[in-house]
Amino acid sequence: MNRPMDILKKYLKTENIISSLKGNTREEIYSELLALLEKGKEIQDKNFILKSVIKRDKLIDSYMGKGVVIVRLHMDSKRDISIAVGIKKQGIEEEVFDRERINIFIIILNPESGNEEYVNLVSSISILLNQGSIREDILEARDSRAIAKILLE
Repeated sequence: MNRPMDILKKYLKTENIISSLKGNTREEIYSELLALLEKGKEIQDKNFILKSVIKRDKLIDSYMGKGVVIVRLHMDSKRDISIAVGIKKQGIEEEVFDRERINIFIIILNPESGNEEYVNLVSSISILLNQGSIREDILEARDSRAIAKILLE
């Protein structure tokens, strides 16, 4: 797995991507993303996990800069890594260090064990989303399939 997208291919599913988030707050957006994972039977109790995600995000702000939020949560009950990606084209405005609107939201849920794969995954996502052209392509994408193609190819 040499390229950043190679590790993403292992975990990111097109059905876990939302190309037009409806929520206007992080909490609403996290709920939308977790609903995808619940629908795909990757998690069982969306509301319980949502509370944990919000608590973690308040404790350690998940804003990475350049309009990207990556929330990471370790869970004893998880066997495999789950990822959900959502795009809010017009973004949400918050007081963040670079004063960018937040457009790209990612939730990563992973088991307590298997940290090396998780670290490689987060690193790969960061490498990809640090590229302005990729962020722009994602924001211009029409649907989740187009976003998946950008991230995975």
